[in-house]
Amino acid sequence: MTTPLTTTASSLATGEPAPGTPEALLILASAGVLPASAGAHDPRFSLDAITTCVNRMLEVKHQQELLAAEQKELNEQLRLAHLRGDLLSLLPAGKDGKGYQITPDLVLSRRAGRKQWSYSDDCKQIECQLKARQSYEQQSGLASYSVGASFWEIRAGKG
Repeated sequence: MTTPLTTTASSLATGEPAPGTPEALLILASAGVLPASAGAHDPRFSLDAITTCVNRMLEVKHQQELLAAEQKELNEQLRLAHLRGDLLSLLPAGKDGKGYQITPDLVLSRRAGRKQWSYSDDCKQIECQLKARQSYEQQSGLASYSVGASFWEIRAGKG
């Protein structure tokens, strides 16, 4: 006989079960991890391991920000080279006549940006009415919601 899983207030708020709940124990079991209450020491979950994990996540987040800034600079450099005509004069056309052949396996192509729509005042008014109705239904309980997957947020201390 299986025990039905119940949803706790905590799991609704965070999208993840609280420690020690049947849902949490099921997740641990499927990952092959014993709960802390089992008394078995697991070095993957020591204070040092958790601190190292959090610090590494912070480092990765910082690296992602640096990479995003570098990607923006590189995109701008390519855009300016395109506008100057350097790509056209220095690189052969891609195999299908689109873009520029960088190596036999690498083609650089410029794609148009996404469409950004502008709507009439009538449409904007309907959108405002819809938002007001949605807000009303949320506050009155007519609307329902679900919570997405939990995620970790790490912020570096100021100072």
